[in-house]
Amino acid sequence: MNEEQTKRVSDAADAVLNAADALNDARESLSDKRYQSELERERTQAVQQTANRIESAARRIDDALRKATIAAATLQRDGAYKARQKAVATLREGRTAGRSAPDQDGGIAQKRERAETALTQLETALAAAASLVYRE
Repeated sequence: MNEEQTKRVSDAADAVLNAADALNDARESLSDKRYQSELERERTQAVQQTANRIESAARRIDDALRKATIAAATLQRDGAYKARQKAVATLREGRTAGRSAPDQDGGIAQKRERAETALTQLETALAAAASLVYRE
């Protein structure tokens, strides 16, 4: 690898790790004790916090996908753009699910389930970014 390729791969790897940390934070927010609260206001705040963390993770995953695709292109890896397009579609679905979680009909259980669906989709998109960088 030349210097430019090394820089691109390093930037992409860093973005993937940052996105993974943000995704872990979002997943941990599902364990917030406020979900079990007797007060509706606290349960609503927990759902909103989870949605905010999902959005933050989605932004970081989007950045990781972009940087990973650029790194893969500098290394002339076949299929990188196609893999990115598929991952972006999954990311978009996850982001939409995360944004809609607070507005989901039903109780807190349905809202949490929607957030978990979002997180699963974001994990899939992040795995695609990681595979472009790490080639496991």
